[in-house]
Amino acid sequence: MQKLSVKNVLRVVAVLIFIAGAFIGYDAGDQMFTVDGTVTYRFIIIDAVIAWFFAFAAGMLFLGVAKIIDLLEKR
Repeated sequence: MQKLSVKNVLRVVAVLIFIAGAFIGYDAGDQMFTVDGTVTYRFIIIDAVIAWFFAFAAGMLFLGVAKIIDLLEKR
């Protein structure tokens, strides 16, 4: 059986962070307000962008570490 390398695991984690961040950002931006019994839905873009930014930064961090490991293994 083939052993999983750390760089491949880090790449998979990065992709999962990107996907989860997209959903979390959409959920953070989707707001429900109730005024006098009337339910109103609005999308607050700044809340979504903040979540998307942090998910992108975390995913890129994992991809960067995987690339560093890849470059060090080539030496």
